Amino acid sequence: ILGWGDSLKDHVDEDGEAYLDRLLRAGDHISSITETVGEFLTVIEDGSDPELHPVNLDSVLTNEADKLRSSYPDATITLTGATGDGTQVAATDLVSSMFRNLLNNAVLHNDKTEPSISVHVEDRGETVAVQIADNGPGIPDPQKDEILGRGEMGLESSGSGIGLYLVDTLVEMYGGDIAITDNDPEGSVFTVTLSTWDGEPPA
Repeated sequence: ILGWGDSLKDHVDEDGEAYLDRLLRAGDHISSITETVGEFLTVIEDGSDPELHPVNLDSVLTNEADKLRSSYPDATITLTGATGDGTQVAATDLVSSMFRNLLNNAVLHNDKTEPSISVHVEDRGETVAVQIADNGPGIPDPQKDEILGRGEMGLESSGSGIGLYLVDTLVEMYGGDIAITDNDPEGSVFTVTLSTWDGEPPA
């Protein structure tokens, strides 16, 4: 879909551009879901506690922000806070998938023509908090836990996607925390807190 669709860019008129754009976005979404499912199966099939190791947080966030800009040129993504100083967190290589899903979610469920995503990193000593804020429609309070696939409904929840369920699973696996709050004046803020690497995995 993506290969043939991309080759059509020089062969559609102005009226067809919108349809082609929707086709390519749908193809990207399908590709992303397939990748996420594969990563999720890797997590649950292993069945054992993962071996955490130091991961460069700045590198992960910079790479994922660049990918988002490439896939969604109309979106604005800004990185602020304690980035660029080589901060390392205790995680696995799938931490990149965790932030990729959060960033993609902030754009895909945004109702603005030009989505605005802000990523702020706060070094708290033993932990690092990453806040991903968007200017979308926001999430009602009753759905804040449900949207992560928590509770009895799990993945069958109407508001839950496997991407966010993977995020919640990985955060728990890393001994971290995730919280959803309202953004001001509109939108949502996903705050992921991870342990900094001090030579040993978190207890």
